[in-house]
Amino acid sequence: MEQRKRESRYSKKKFLLTFIVVMGVFAAIRHVFDINIPMRTDSSLFAENKSANDDSSIYIADSIYQKASLPEEEQEEGELSYPSDSTERTRGVRLAEPEGYDNDDEPNEEEEENEERSDTVEQNELFPKEQTAQTDGRKKFHPIRGVWSYSKCFPDVQDVQIIAARKHGINPVRSREEAEQYVKNHQLVNVTHSPYYTVDKLTHSIPYLVPRAQHLLNTISVNFIDSCIVKGLPVHLLMVTSVLRTADDITKLQRGNQNATTNSCHCYGTTVDIAYNRFVPVSGTYHRNMALLRWNEPMKRVLSEVLRDLREQGLCYVKYERKQGCFHLTCR
Repeated sequence: MEQRKRESRYSKKKFLLTFIVVMGVFAAIRHVFDINIPMRTDSSLFAENKSANDDSSIYIADSIYQKASLPEEEQEEGELSYPSDSTERTRGVRLAEPEGYDNDDEPNEEEEENEERSDTVEQNELFPKEQTAQTDGRKKFHPIRGVWSYSKCFPDVQDVQIIAARKHGINPVRSREEAEQYVKNHQLVNVTHSPYYTVDKLTHSIPYLVPRAQHLLNTISVNFIDSCIVKGLPVHLLMVTSVLRTADDITKLQRGNQNATTNSCHCYGTTVDIAYNRFVPVSGTYHRNMALLRWNEPMKRVLSEVLRDLREQGLCYVKYERKQGCFHLTCR
């Protein structure tokens, strides 16, 4: 008898009925007395987390990276968005073109006219006067300017670069075995392993340069890293996409690309191609499946500033390769 009373006392039906009645009473009291329970918004939680983690390098890097190319008015309002020139950055450029797809011939006037608009920075585009980190409001960074026109500021075509290549380079080699002899004689240097840049997987060239060109490549890479730091951008490494080509490499290249030049500047070990649409994060050894930074306009502008300064100092010739997604440069 007592067991039956206990079962009826703790039945599920009575529990559910009691729960419903209690919740109904609470709802009625809140409705009658107009009780509003303040809710914490996501922005307040974000503000607290931000103040508690001011020393977090991840938050600093993200905030600086997103605000690096914004006008000053948007930085003050705290709006985080990327530049609205994605159409300009992607128009007519091949992102995954095989290594060695180069056309060293000078473009005609008609092609130059069509490229002028995509290569030129809009006159009404605003650049920040100074980059300020959101974390403490005190640290200031240098402005990101870039160049006013990539094709106009880097016009050094094949006929100009080939003179410097013949002057400072080696005699063109027939095969890779012949190039190894120049390495043994210390006339060529292997540029594969470097802490300042990364060499892409080469299919139509070998990673050898004359010491003069290697020194130029190191200077460009170090200056780029330094510029990223002083401008408040996360540090990335440059990617070299093409180096020394042998006669056999050019023959293979011409099978798939009729525009490939037989007497290319790459034959002399003085010329490299540096990608402006791919940057490698500083996270260890590069492998083909890692997440690259692609089509980042602030990074491209920083690279253009570095190359412009070195070109004005008379250290290199630079050609803006719009369709190949790289800067084609030769040491002077």
